[in-house]
Amino acid sequence: MAILTLVAGSVYGVLRGTIEVAAGLEQARREQQQMDGLFELCRRTFRSFPADAILEGRFKQQGGKAFPEVLIRRAPELLAWDQVTDFEAVSILALRPQVGGLYSLSLLRVTQPKDQLEDPTARSKDGDWLKLVTDLAKLEWRYFDPRSNLWLDELPIGGIRPTAVELKIWSGAEKNPTTAVFWVVPLVPQVASSTTPPPTPPPPGGTP
Repeated sequence: MAILTLVAGSVYGVLRGTIEVAAGLEQARREQQQMDGLFELCRRTFRSFPADAILEGRFKQQGGKAFPEVLIRRAPELLAWDQVTDFEAVSILALRPQVGGLYSLSLLRVTQPKDQLEDPTARSKDGDWLKLVTDLAKLEWRYFDPRSNLWLDELPIGGIRPTAVELKIWSGAEKNPTTAVFWVVPLVPQVASSTTPPPTPPPPGGTP
């Protein structure tokens, strides 16, 4: 009986270790899928930026902390997960607190007329947000100003059109961030000659 007990305990320990390893690998796979999906979404969004769209980067104070947000106005077709019927929709990408101390990058779409100045997130509820990536420790957005050749932490509404947007994400288990740079469609003035060279892109700050 003692030998059988020892054998059973050893088998249980091996099985438990195998299950924990498999669960960890599955969790890592889901996190990587979320990251890949987010980066592809951002690439398609910024590469399709309409000429009259407005990009805003800001920080919103909540509970004594500043949470980064990206707002896209006058481009209802961007970041839409269904057929576009609301042509006054504003899309917001924001870092939202989770239970347990981590955060999620979530998406909100709100109807707001062009002349309305109210914060589009002011009346939102937790259930209105679509979670894109969960279990994050930190997130940063930066915007490349082609006039000063500097990266900006904030982008006021009605400001310049950046030529690139940088995203840094720290997952809950990683000390180093995952960084990606997304090129934004530039506002190129109309010229008579078709031989004018395109503007020089900014220096990359991560993986395009």
